[in-house]
Amino acid sequence: MNDASHQDLTTAPSAVRRRGFLVGAAGLAGAALLPGITATDAAAEGARLPVASGGRARASVLWWGGGSAEFAATELRDYLHRITGARLPLRAAAPPGTALPEGVTGLVALRAGSGARDGIPEARLGDAGRELSGAPEDSFTLLGDGTSLLLTGQGDRAPLYAVYALLERVGVRFFAPAFPAYEGHHEYVPKSRTLALTAVRLTDRPASQLRRQYAEEGFSHTAASLPPLLDWMAKNRLNTFVYPTDYLGLGVTTYDGVREVLVREAAKRSLRIETGGHGYDSFLPKADYPRFYTSGGPLFDIYDPQALDAYVAKVLAFLRERPEITVFDCWPPDVGAFQKPILDRYGSAANAESVVVNELVRVLRQELPGVRVERIAYASTVRPPDPEYASDPEVIVDFAPYSRNYDGHLGDPAVGANVSFANALRAWRTTHRGPLAMYEYYRRYRWRSLPVHPLTTMAGDIGFESGLGVNGYGMYSEPGDWITYEHVQNLFAALAWDSTLDGGAFLDGYLQARFGAGAAAAMGRYYDLTRLDPDTHTPAALTTHYTQARAALQEATGQVNGAAPRTLLDRLTRNLDIALADMRIGLAPAGSAELDTARREYRTLVHRNRFTGICLPNMQAWWRWNGPAGQAPYDDARIRQAVVDTYASAAAGFGNPGFLALEAGGDSVPLDVEAQDVDFSGHTVHWSATAPGGVLVEPAHGTLRVRGTRGGVQRVGVRATADAAPGSGRITLDFRLTDGTRLVPAEVAVGIG
Repeated sequence: MNDASHQDLTTAPSAVRRRGFLVGAAGLAGAALLPGITATDAAAEGARLPVASGGRARASVLWWGGGSAEFAATELRDYLHRITGARLPLRAAAPPGTALPEGVTGLVALRAGSGARDGIPEARLGDAGRELSGAPEDSFTLLGDGTSLLLTGQGDRAPLYAVYALLERVGVRFFAPAFPAYEGHHEYVPKSRTLALTAVRLTDRPASQLRRQYAEEGFSHTAASLPPLLDWMAKNRLNTFVYPTDYLGLGVTTYDGVREVLVREAAKRSLRIETGGHGYDSFLPKADYPRFYTSGGPLFDIYDPQALDAYVAKVLAFLRERPEITVFDCWPPDVGAFQKPILDRYGSAANAESVVVNELVRVLRQELPGVRVERIAYASTVRPPDPEYASDPEVIVDFAPYSRNYDGHLGDPAVGANVSFANALRAWRTTHRGPLAMYEYYRRYRWRSLPVHPLTTMAGDIGFESGLGVNGYGMYSEPGDWITYEHVQNLFAALAWDSTLDGGAFLDGYLQARFGAGAAAAMGRYYDLTRLDPDTHTPAALTTHYTQARAALQEATGQVNGAAPRTLLDRLTRNLDIALADMRIGLAPAGSAELDTARREYRTLVHRNRFTGICLPNMQAWWRWNGPAGQAPYDDARIRQAVVDTYASAAAGFGNPGFLALEAGGDSVPLDVEAQDVDFSGHTVHWSATAPGGVLVEPAHGTLRVRGTRGGVQRVGVRATADAAPGSGRITLDFRLTDGTRLVPAEVAVGIG
């Protein structure tokens, strides 16, 4: 539970379009009405629906229908229990006796009286029909007075969205997924043994159809992290989760690897599942089908009917076996250009992509009409195809402005780097008659978990894009550094629902709710100082900003109360320490001892903090601490698999530093063997070292105890014997738990001179 200041549980009947971040810790009382919502007094203000009194239940929770209705009712009961200590009766209701409004598939209701046997308040169904008339899917309504409250809406997710909106009205705040690094401080649930709800008439509608979260490269997405992530998505009104079929075709981040848990968790919330991603070759690998790559690759010979048919057949078979998938991303390989024979045949990469996408759409329309196909406007396909190659209007176009600038919004003509992307987006909207969505990079792998919060840019982007008719938004995430980008994710979800949202007011409310009024000013400076796009600013400029941002966090630390804000401030300070170490690498002279020291420091900080929610040891970070001499290809499956397996483990270990220079017969060199708690449940970790010939580790085994952010460290000595042969080798550190569970081994490189 978050330890923010107590919130008013008896909110006024007026309402806001988005949750209480708009007004902060005071809750929703007295908030101004925003465009796109209807809210009026349903009865006199004195009419309140009693929920609990003195910790005793005074109402019952009812549900009826399909979709998320049963789960939504359970969530309502459980959160009200956490708030009041009272466990309200929960039961399924008989089907309503009157006709349901069009589009309604499920209902949740609160009725006064813990022993009430009445059914769904049918008198409100007519009101619900009028409120929801013409509303798009996911719109929801709350209709209640002193006797009953109806929660429903358009489509399967609407009852759940309505329940979470009601909980927000009584002060619950859904800041983040319940990842272990939060240590329980991912949300705020107020406490009051007595609770009564004011009359309400509230209807809310989404501004966009597709509101997505992508796993993308999936370094830290695991079977354990998906349930809390999808939980947060539903609470923040996102509706689609995207997991790659097989990222880069490496067999590391795969849909089937998480399918069971993903299907289960998405189904109870009625979230859509989308898969696919970069790489036709994931379905038609060159090694297995060399006859379809006579043009050399990386794309198969699109102009060969047999090759195209083979690809489509493979995708069709994949989708038939996975009926839960609603959108398939038919994206080409992640390459800068298509091979010349294909370009010669079709004139442009976008035209060639259309050939594949349109054929897949044609077949799926006949065979699996419930599956939508998406293409990506990205790199060489960022502009639309020629008219004769236009996309089928059922195709979703995902516009991905990869090399854009984040110091200004996409439609700002003063930001030269963005002008071509804005023009391409306008061209797509002019030429494509189907859905047009944005794939955004508000959190980038190449930023190496640097604190980047382009909040004003985000609000400007979505305002510009929604004005063009864009009706979908998505960005990717990693649990490994979610805390660094917590507010970016919150703001993105809020803007995807309401493109007219005031981003500045939303930030003010978030700071008040998350850190308290005393720290809000200092935290506002932190977010302002970390707004810069690191791709467009020098290490010197970023160092100045990050140093000042760290000072702002230190100031805020002295102004907060409670474990929750202190935990967040600790994590954000750790992140800035890593960012400043990163900048020292950029500032150090090439080939200098200073540069070597900076790289070692950066590696140490990343490894020690990789499970605290603020950094990710991805490929770009790996390149940063190794330097040009120790590079590995971006598709190095061994490195990626080790990172993925580590995040899926209960605990982990590493050697520090990662390289030791030894002299034959020389002095012992210190090595720290370190262990960490990945799942924050506490562990005893046993380690042992295996060294190459002529290298001794003393001692060669030990035991470390870890809990939460408190890792374990044991210093050992490493030396080369007098007869050790010159050259290089590796020390392998094996780690296991007391029950024998083997953890991911680590390696330390050694050079013998």
